[in-house]
Amino acid sequence: MEVNVAPALAIKVRSQVQCVEFSPFEWSGGLLAVGLPTSVAVFTVKLKDEGEGGDEYEQVWEWHACSQPVSLTWSPSSTLQAAPACLQVAVASADHKVREISSDLGESNVVQEILSHTDFVNSVTYSGDSGSLVASAGDDLTARVWDSASQTQISKFLLTSPGMVVRFHPDEPDLLMVAEKKGVLRVYSVSSGCSTLYLRCAGPLLGADWSIPEPALIVAAGAKGLTVWNVASLQPHSEVREVGLGDRVLEVQVCRSAVGLVATHSAPHTVRVSHLHSSKIPIAAHLKVVGGMSWHQSHPYLAVGSDREVLLWKIENI
Repeated sequence: MEVNVAPALAIKVRSQVQCVEFSPFEWSGGLLAVGLPTSVAVFTVKLKDEGEGGDEYEQVWEWHACSQPVSLTWSPSSTLQAAPACLQVAVASADHKVREISSDLGESNVVQEILSHTDFVNSVTYSGDSGSLVASAGDDLTARVWDSASQTQISKFLLTSPGMVVRFHPDEPDLLMVAEKKGVLRVYSVSSGCSTLYLRCAGPLLGADWSIPEPALIVAAGAKGLTVWNVASLQPHSEVREVGLGDRVLEVQVCRSAVGLVATHSAPHTVRVSHLHSSKIPIAAHLKVVGGMSWHQSHPYLAVGSDREVLLWKIENI
């Protein structure tokens, strides 16, 4: 059983959405990057929860890409509250490269290639500490960490299957989680290059996330639903949670603002929001196509790319 809820806001774009990413930082939480086949569009999103008026959006910038974006991540340097403004996003593209794009919304627009894989790149992320470290993982069986300021590779981790997701620890920026397709998750120390934690679940693993409200929780998505670990324990125990009617889960995103909320994208094109710590009925949306998901930094709003729209749901009573 599940509940269907209409989206609170629909952002129209001119071509099919490939990926979406809200900024995860308090000072830029209203910034939304949208990957399109030939560009990255940046929107400001104002929610009625933040003051008077209704939910609204405005496009403030667009970067025309030479290769299709597949994954986006926001730099902590991004802000519209300072002068000059700064927008900075790392973009993993279909040409196996990661580029850092930045703009002051004026005359300064800079693109620099900071990282290159030898095969498809599946995930890219910034360190939330300094903002200069960028990590990525791909089908070339590597996860890499680069210092974007100095253009130098800091670490390279050899994997045993394609790297599907990379995430820095929400509170300890030296720790990097790398999730592999065969169901292996490792947490590495970037400074030492050593693995500090090893987890295993049934493969193929297609998505994973590290909870910001509960940094001890790691969630992975795969053929048998979700696998959840509490890594605060010396011997983390895994819990498997079924999604839908045992659907194969392609992606998982843990809510950044509320404890326990998770969004899943299940085959073929179903998005569900459920609660890890209760048995409440999940919210579901059956869409024509799904092009990425991302949670707002400080409010329980979920953005989902679907065809030529980004749909925003406000999640209540779950």
